[in-house]
Amino acid sequence: MRRKLLAGLFSLFAVVGFTPAAAATQDLPPPGCDVWKYDIAFGEGVSVFCDYLPYPPYMYRVVATCVAGSSLWYEYGYWVEQGLTSRAECQGGLLTHVPRVARYRIDER
Repeated sequence: MRRKLLAGLFSLFAVVGFTPAAAATQDLPPPGCDVWKYDIAFGEGVSVFCDYLPYPPYMYRVVATCVAGSSLWYEYGYWVEQGLTSRAECQGGLLTHVPRVARYRIDER
């Protein structure tokens, strides 16, 4: 019985150990946009500046995916026209995990 159990555990670790990890995706802004991540008190923020958008009506906003411990939520920036800055900030409390920006995306409308 022990041999079967050990063989099962070994095969499980072998399968999990040789499984390729998911390819890490990189956050890249669209052409004509610049992105800055910055620190704030008890958190982190992301700021996006776009001076060129290919399609009208040329409005955009940044959406940040915030992570703190096992919590995950979204923070939305304001809709702005090209040439202005949209910001989203992940803020936490004094006695909580400090949230960070895990990912971001840029919505256009």
